[in-house]
Amino acid sequence: MIMETNEKLIAVVEIGGDKATQFWARADDLAQAYNEKSTDIVYSVKKLPDSDNLFHFFATSKEEMTQETLLECSREFLDELLTRWEEMGYTIKPLSEIS
Repeated sequence: MIMETNEKLIAVVEIGGDKATQFWARADDLAQAYNEKSTDIVYSVKKLPDSDNLFHFFATSKEEMTQETLLECSREFLDELLTRWEEMGYTIKPLSEIS
């Protein structure tokens, strides 16, 4: 039997250099804080097995909802995440601007 998941990828982040461990800890802390106050969505941060610097952020709905609704609900989480990274000195750019 195949189980369908409501897990949706909401962001992919690559961190270079020695800040990946610090980044991972802060991102995971934020995900856990949001999970404590959210009743509808579970956030998770997963590091890819082949890379120490590439992170995937997921939002999983506990109930059935459209991807658009899930992403809309995740905007606050992503906004706070980006704000924290900027406060840590990271520069946030779209992929099209990174060479």
